[in-house]
Amino acid sequence: MKLSQLKHWLKSGEAQTPKCVLTSYAGRSDYLMEIEYKHQLVPLKDDQDEMLHFQSIENVKNLLRPLGITSVVLRVIDPYDEFSPDGQLSTCREDMIISL
Repeated sequence: MKLSQLKHWLKSGEAQTPKCVLTSYAGRSDYLMEIEYKHQLVPLKDDQDEMLHFQSIENVKNLLRPLGITSVVLRVIDPYDEFSPDGQLSTCREDMIISL
């Protein structure tokens, strides 16, 4: 979803505020944003169709707070912890609600 689409969606007044998921990958210094749309997470992109990267949660706050979004879900992903020692998918998921 493009940022301009998200802004139009939020200004329409008809829809409730979407769930925003801020993802942090182990070993990376930036965050990626996904928006829940029709029960699926879609990446937030700029008008050139490039994924938006955030260097801090403060940058996220500066973008989303004026749009009326007051919280995001912070999801920490460790790609090395994807599978358990027995080869099964790990059920470990680190999600936190962050107030903006």
